[in-house]
Amino acid sequence: MKGHFYKRSCTCKKKKCTCGAKWAFVIDIGIDPETGKRRQKTKSGFINREEAVTAATALLQELNLGTYVDETDQTFCEFANEWLPIYSEAKDVKPGTIRVRRHEINKLLPYFSCLKMKDITGKKYQDALNNLKEQGYPDSTREGIHRTGRMIFRKVLEMELIKKDPTEFAYLKKDKKTIEQLEEEEIPKYLEKRNLPCF
Repeated sequence: MKGHFYKRSCTCKKKKCTCGAKWAFVIDIGIDPETGKRRQKTKSGFINREEAVTAATALLQELNLGTYVDETDQTFCEFANEWLPIYSEAKDVKPGTIRVRRHEINKLLPYFSCLKMKDITGKKYQDALNNLKEQGYPDSTREGIHRTGRMIFRKVLEMELIKKDPTEFAYLKKDKKTIEQLEEEEIPKYLEKRNLPCF
């Protein structure tokens, strides 16, 4: 609520897990406006207390600056299935376009299907684009796949469900053109002076 400050508490403690003792932190991140109940953020797997304290401090700073994003645990596959109807309704697109978008999503699923949206990094996304090229997909097909990927991640970013868009700096590798291909491209045609029309 504006004008009121929520006192945050932070606890770092050692937890037991199958892989041995690890450190974790628990932070109060505020009150859920819908339920009125306290919300907490827990993160574990830190090797020592110092690591847990550093991560907790960074999160507290985000909360205090108002830049904290409670990232979704949805997988790429789950969100892509939700995105398609949203895209269809918002853009009022034709059924044929929806089929194309679904086909392009299917090309991304082998790379990201079970990955959480928040865990897909710029490198993972770029590696997927590079691999599509290695598989022999033409430039136009890869451009379509990349366009769909960008739309999906921009929507999840717009909905404040992830912190960063992994497609932001992604690019498509293209084959270098041969001399023959360059020569075949249309060269501007210049008229001789005698062929210029008189005005």
